[in-house]
Amino acid sequence: MHLVATAYAELGMPLYVRDDHVKQLADRVAALSRCTVTDAVRSALETRLKELESEREARDRAIDALLARFDAGPDEAPGFTDKDLYDENGDPIL
Repeated sequence: MHLVATAYAELGMPLYVRDDHVKQLADRVAALSRCTVTDAVRSALETRLKELESEREARDRAIDALLARFDAGPDEAPGFTDKDLYDENGDPIL
């Protein structure tokens, strides 16, 4: 048995899931939620999308905080520029 959901009906594309276990899960969620399989799948996908977006936002905040701590630290090489990496002939200083 295959699950055919129309979560993308606005695009004119049905969503086909060829997995009997997924079909059973969708049927159970729909039955317990007293909604259609399409609504159950939509709700599950929306919930998961919100979780993923929230996780990404949390990671972005953590990265921003780490970068802010790094930027607030002392300048370990004041005045250092790219020119300091090369000699007078333009060759890299090793």
